[in-house]
Amino acid sequence: MPSSCLDWKYPSCALAALCLFPSLASAQQPIALPGITVQSATIQARPVQSPASAAAAALSPGAVELTPDAVDGIPLDRVGSSVSVVTREQLERQQIRHAADALRSLPGVSVSQQGTPGNVTNIRIRGAESKHTLVLIDGIEVNSPTDGAFDFSNVGVADIERIEVLRGPQSGLYGGGAIGGVISITTKSGRGPLTASVKGEVGSRSTSAVTGQVSGGNDAVWGALVVHGFNTAGYNISFDGNETDGSRIKSFALRGGVRLFEGFKVEGTLREHNNRSDYDNGNFPAGDRNGLFVINDAPFFGDTRLRVGNLTATWETLNKTWIHKFQLGGAETVRDDYDPLHRKTIATNSKYGYTSTLRLDGPAGTPVRHFLTGLVEQRSETFQQPTAAPTKFGTDRTSFAGELRGEYFNSLFLSGTVRRDDNDTFDDFTTWHAAASLKVPGSIFRLHASIGTGVKYPNFGDLFGIFGAFQANPNLQPEQSKGYDFGLETSLVDGKLVIDVTRFNANLTNEITTSFAPVPPFTATPINRPGESTRAGIEIAARYQVTKQLAVGGAYTFLDARDDLDREEIRRPRNAGRIDLAYGFLGGRGTIDVAAIYNGRMQDIVFPLGFPDPRDRITLDDYWLVNVSASYKVLPGVELFGRMQNVLDQHYQEVFGYNATAGATAFAGVKLTFGGPEGVGGRWAK
Repeated sequence: MPSSCLDWKYPSCALAALCLFPSLASAQQPIALPGITVQSATIQARPVQSPASAAAAALSPGAVELTPDAVDGIPLDRVGSSVSVVTREQLERQQIRHAADALRSLPGVSVSQQGTPGNVTNIRIRGAESKHTLVLIDGIEVNSPTDGAFDFSNVGVADIERIEVLRGPQSGLYGGGAIGGVISITTKSGRGPLTASVKGEVGSRSTSAVTGQVSGGNDAVWGALVVHGFNTAGYNISFDGNETDGSRIKSFALRGGVRLFEGFKVEGTLREHNNRSDYDNGNFPAGDRNGLFVINDAPFFGDTRLRVGNLTATWETLNKTWIHKFQLGGAETVRDDYDPLHRKTIATNSKYGYTSTLRLDGPAGTPVRHFLTGLVEQRSETFQQPTAAPTKFGTDRTSFAGELRGEYFNSLFLSGTVRRDDNDTFDDFTTWHAAASLKVPGSIFRLHASIGTGVKYPNFGDLFGIFGAFQANPNLQPEQSKGYDFGLETSLVDGKLVIDVTRFNANLTNEITTSFAPVPPFTATPINRPGESTRAGIEIAARYQVTKQLAVGGAYTFLDARDDLDREEIRRPRNAGRIDLAYGFLGGRGTIDVAAIYNGRMQDIVFPLGFPDPRDRITLDDYWLVNVSASYKVLPGVELFGRMQNVLDQHYQEVFGYNATAGATAFAGVKLTFGGPEGVGGRWAK
């Protein structure tokens, strides 16, 4: 390999890394990724299919090519878009407690947290803003209309079944907000034996957590109820003083369904997250650190409440070739800040719609089929600030979308989607998305590519918000983006080693940013940038099942994100990556997991004393986070676990002025499970 290939700026060099395995490559046959499916990469209505029938279809020789897709999604090797999937098993093995921690340094993903768990936590995909990441929970959009973003500090993982990260502009599938990508969270359905469990843990910084859940059901009725509580005394998130900033999070989630008759089911979700977190003064006058404004100690706290509800009916007709889905749902986000300004915002979104998918099979015995999908939905959003003004703002949108997905000879998979948003406040927009996946016949390679457009409508906070010296701008225009990616995936060592390399590129016009006045009263106003911002880079993902007991995974991202003045965008590391090691022993009764997460140097904005130039930048240092977790099932239904976080005792900032780490911490707990084949009093599975 030439020395220039050590520079990740060259995509061909990343691809050349695959040549390290020439002897292995020549000996392999095409192998699909085992056991990974994707739900979020299509608007297609999925069929009503019981777990038993889905498993039977997957086990039938050749059936997976010609029968309806399994209820849990489309096999990953049929998806042209760039996507990562985090499973329930991974969350449990690594003892991840907050959804944001499951996403750290996945390909193209970066996390910014303003202090302790419970404080504002933003996710960025491929260098886009956090408000450009559309977040779904069981198909319902949960981004707050106040600022357009979703605060991941509100979400634990107690009832999460899987998390999918769909990268690149996806407004053709999901409408406004999906410029950087989509994070789709699916919760536990409850199907399976009647089971109850309780889990408790304690640890550093007076941290404690308890989770209780009960679930069960058969093919006719099923459900799951999960309650969770988390509390920590925290640590001082400012660099001065000694006041600790803690958080208290409570949540419950209820999901269930019923099959009313063959081919017709109704499912519903109801959940609430309540978060009370301490925070310090970040307004002016603030602290002084080397001539720069930083936060200082203050007895402030904020209450955040997220409520999500969803009701979906799915109906199969024409011998299960025509699927209908009716959906009604919405979310409410309430934020109440108890500081001298006492700011409160209430934002809601609601949506109802109909999706119809018709499956068209090719001639008998021909491995060709198509899925034709149509969608129509109505969406409404509202925003109010009861502590600042009595005015309530609202907007409505009617959307129409069509999608054609084709599968050809078990090798080529194509999809294309067009969406039209009719807005009552902004101009109407048409967005689109196309993707392709090709399993190269007679080889171990799969080619994948996607291209699409994105739009993000201005949020209510920027348009009408009243926040101290902030001046809203009702004349903002929607942000627009166009992006593409292409990549090569290969399977080696009998499919045990999978490597995927993806090159991506996107632009952004009308980017909304904040303009600061350098003279009193130091106002801040959102504006549209006049030029074009760009995002480009490389993503590498690999996983290797070394032995039956040992698995290794890795990811690396090189990112070059720049604004219209060719400045590096803030809080986006140019280099990021992670290595995960999972080891099981005693037939799976014991597990040990190690995660090493790297966040490279990145820029952030600073405010010098005297305001000579509020656009000044500072470089935040890089850091490694090493987390180790272990668990052991001492008896059926009795599991002991423990973990250490930030083993290297790294001290770092993800947002300038906020101390983002408590140093090295340790936690331990026990989980009791009742019912089911491996509950208390049961027997080990053979």
